[in-house]
Amino acid sequence: MSSIGDYYQELASAAEPAQRAGWRHRLEQWLRFELAIAALRPHSGDHLVDLGCGPAALAAYLKPLPVRYTGVERHPALIEQARQTLATLPSDMSLLYADLFDAHVDEAGPFTLAVAIGALVDGRASTTEQRAQRARAHVRRVLELAGEGAVLFVLDQAALDADPIRALEPALLGIYGHELRAIARETGMPMILSQPLAGEWMILAGERAEGFDALAERAGCVERVLERWRQAGGLDPADHTWLWWVAGERNCALDTFTRVPQSHPRHAVLKARLKLMKTKGDKAQ
Repeated sequence: MSSIGDYYQELASAAEPAQRAGWRHRLEQWLRFELAIAALRPHSGDHLVDLGCGPAALAAYLKPLPVRYTGVERHPALIEQARQTLATLPSDMSLLYADLFDAHVDEAGPFTLAVAIGALVDGRASTTEQRAQRARAHVRRVLELAGEGAVLFVLDQAALDADPIRALEPALLGIYGHELRAIARETGMPMILSQPLAGEWMILAGERAEGFDALAERAGCVERVLERWRQAGGLDPADHTWLWWVAGERNCALDTFTRVPQSHPRHAVLKARLKLMKTKGDKAQ
């Protein structure tokens, strides 16, 4: 991908489950959804805004919950996919074709809960200072819209800096931990920062998310995702192994890998990743 337009084009055209360069398997996204739900505990009467909603996959995931949903998306191809998603869902779910800073977003509120998953993607931040300004503005805006609780998943800029390939991608922007802590001080809004998925921050704020421990809850969230996957016909043990690996749950990943046949096309890749995971774990001890 060479531009922000290319990124959005790939995102719009990727079918789920998408296993291709630049766009990850939906199970990883489902894990983010499950962590957000566990942290915010949405219930009847809540109005949740999904900033950068993409094809509104979170709306579909929330379907069993009695929550009012508003998705916000600025890319035309994705908003069209989101409309198709919402056409199959309850009538209390709606969409806004807008940028998250648009005044129409405020007019659609007030919101009880705000969620932004991977929404910090913009190819216009050509300098370090521009990146920092856009990242801070993004986080502040999400917090501003959240009445009782917010969850953001944002790339860790330090991890991006350490990856020479991903660092060249102009569409990817992240934020440093010290920048997030500065925002918490400036706004007076306490934040809980964790990394239940490697290379990205899970940012929690607001009274609804108080005391949530993403690392302690992660394994349970993976189990719920995999149960949904099984109900949808996802019985491939390689998928289960892969998600446990993504979540950093070493023992569960190793256990499920024993059920992946050696003839499986992903056996060698999973074996190599688990070996590396084991080596890192051994070094940490």
